[in-house]
Amino acid sequence: MPVYTEDEENLITLCSLDEFSYSQRAYLLSNLKSYAPDFAKGEQKLIKTLTAGVYNKARDKFLSREYREKVFDGLEKRGMFCVTYASRDYPGELRKIPAPPITLFCRGRKELLKDRKFAIVGSRRTPPAYAALAKSVSADIARRFAVVTGTAEGADAAAVTGALATGNVICVLANGADCVYPACNSALLSEVAKKGLVISEYFPDVPVRSFQFPVRNRIIAGLAEAGLIVSAGEKSGALITAGYLEEYSKKIFAFPYQPNSVAGAGCNSLLKCGAQLCENSADISSVLGVELKKSGDAELSEREREVLGIIREAGEIFAGELAARLDCKQFELLPALSKLEIKGLIVRLGGNRYGAV
Repeated sequence: MPVYTEDEENLITLCSLDEFSYSQRAYLLSNLKSYAPDFAKGEQKLIKTLTAGVYNKARDKFLSREYREKVFDGLEKRGMFCVTYASRDYPGELRKIPAPPITLFCRGRKELLKDRKFAIVGSRRTPPAYAALAKSVSADIARRFAVVTGTAEGADAAAVTGALATGNVICVLANGADCVYPACNSALLSEVAKKGLVISEYFPDVPVRSFQFPVRNRIIAGLAEAGLIVSAGEKSGALITAGYLEEYSKKIFAFPYQPNSVAGAGCNSLLKCGAQLCENSADISSVLGVELKKSGDAELSEREREVLGIIREAGEIFAGELAARLDCKQFELLPALSKLEIKGLIVRLGGNRYGAV
């Protein structure tokens, strides 16, 4: 079991009390200036909103050694550790935001909290070509940064998949770790917990609630030194993350979309307002002043190089036209196309078309 200081124990135990809201916990800690809750100071105010019975129950639980041991035993059985505002490992970036999380409940590699971080987020309804591009960019970014993202389908899942090879990926939950959401990404989140890091400001048994997603996004933006918006409709949650990035004076990158694109309306709006246009990882590396070495092309066969070269030149091309240009049958191209798709260098666009990533 991890050894915690008294201050860390206080914060972890306080966060386990579901009787108190986040704002009530912060009030008890006098806006994080003290790590020992001042129950006497907050008594009258909290009783008015909680009733005396609820307030007394929460206070007694906090002061109970038996209850504390139960809390920490439960975390150990889950294979979790905590990083609190009082911890040395608490990310310095989060100390700078207006409402820093009191405690981060974590599973995975703690050292990622100290790495440079870059956020990649977007809509659940990300078009396949843009999801493939996000996966490729994430794979490149993960060579120098820990990629920070959410847990949704679409752009978040693409960012996770791209970064998993290095293990430099942090998924921020909008609920407790016991509640897997969405269920379809259960296997992916398990991989992140093994190779990367899963974090949440909520105690493990806290369920999914819709209002927690925009609140969660402040942590994604707070951790990262910059962020990429892969896709966003006019009212997408990804724009909330972009708003936090702007509030925290961090650079925002966005993929460009065709005019009147529903999936990319938010991205185009960000670009109009000064976000950095991003078509590949080189656009990010040049702005941030880092080198992202790309080694994928060096591992291609001669046929794969030929196919990739034509697709990149065309932007997108039908398989029949590709076969004609290479003077071969379509079925003869299938092995090369499949390998290029697996390597994240091309994407199938539908209608037997392929596009370069």
